[in-house]
Amino acid sequence: MKSLLLAALMPLSAGAVDFEASGYLKNLYETKRTPVRRASVWSDLSRARLSLEASHGPFRTHVDYDHELRFGTLLQSQDFRQFGLAEPPSHFNLAPSISSGTDANYRHRLYRGWIEARFAGARLRFGRQRIAWGTAKLWNPVDVLNPYQPTSVERNERRGVDVLHLRRGMGDLATAEAAYTLGERWSESDLLARLKGSFGGTDLSLLGGHVAGSTSSWMVGGAWSSNLMDGNFHGEWSVVDLQFVDPFFRGVAGYEYSFSADPFWAPLKDLWWVFEYLYNGRGPSDPRYYDVSSLATGREVSLARNYIGSGLSKELHPLLKVELYSLFNMDDQSHFVAPSIAYNPLGELHVSAGWQRFGGTPTSEYGRLGNLFFAQAQWFW
Repeated sequence: MKSLLLAALMPLSAGAVDFEASGYLKNLYETKRTPVRRASVWSDLSRARLSLEASHGPFRTHVDYDHELRFGTLLQSQDFRQFGLAEPPSHFNLAPSISSGTDANYRHRLYRGWIEARFAGARLRFGRQRIAWGTAKLWNPVDVLNPYQPTSVERNERRGVDVLHLRRGMGDLATAEAAYTLGERWSESDLLARLKGSFGGTDLSLLGGHVAGSTSSWMVGGAWSSNLMDGNFHGEWSVVDLQFVDPFFRGVAGYEYSFSADPFWAPLKDLWWVFEYLYNGRGPSDPRYYDVSSLATGREVSLARNYIGSGLSKELHPLLKVELYSLFNMDDQSHFVAPSIAYNPLGELHVSAGWQRFGGTPTSEYGRLGNLFFAQAQWFW
């Protein structure tokens, strides 16, 4: 791990360097029921993150380095022994454990770490980073490199991928990109390209290429984002052929709106709202055929075919904000509701708490999950 940090900063070690440092300390407590064995567990996570960024001429380097200490009965559960922290595999092992056991787990990790070079109007970046190509807020069918779990407690933590990423501007309103993820072999790697442009106030993008799964797996997809009635109409679609299963289609469409500080009805002041519909062609319509382990390991973010979801956020005070997210599985009638509240009591100290309520039959997607409560304190510096 130390050698990787030094390698990231080495290209900028000579001459005048613009340098920035920041980070945070966080404590997150959760009590919940495990998704597979349904055991009641609790966990307490303490994380210290150091973020470093340096630039010199055409070169730039960024590092987010974490130390994490976790306690709780979660570590003793069979789900944890089988699936760990539900983090999908990556090419580099950048989260090794320093000490692990049934009472505590202590690890350090490189959450982000990349080196960037700019030349001839292009930007080439290598390392662990997030490739976010989607426009939707709850589900992202085109973000096959970084699938995001909409029931995540840490909504601002988006996992990265080990990738070589090239981006180049094409005029004022268009960009071209290519991304190659590192795998042990070609069948485990992705090679995708995207073209994005703006036309008449609408952002459009097309992408496609090889995806991990087999030597000849492929996908094509696209996304759009457009202003509509003072809000944002957006969506994504993708067609994927992994060769070992039938080709499938995924698509999402949604609308996002933010009310002003002086709306027609006072309670709507500073209210943000989003609504989305997801069709997941890979998911079965019968819960008996759900691949539950794909959620536990982070490979998939939805099991069925038809979903609707919404999100609300409102500032009650400059220091106090409430949020409410909900998802509904239209096939098995199960649902997920997550209210939370965040408060900024002092300077850079932020505290929050929330509840995740899962409902449905025991065999349904959300009904098989146990309710979750969390409380969090985070100090930025």
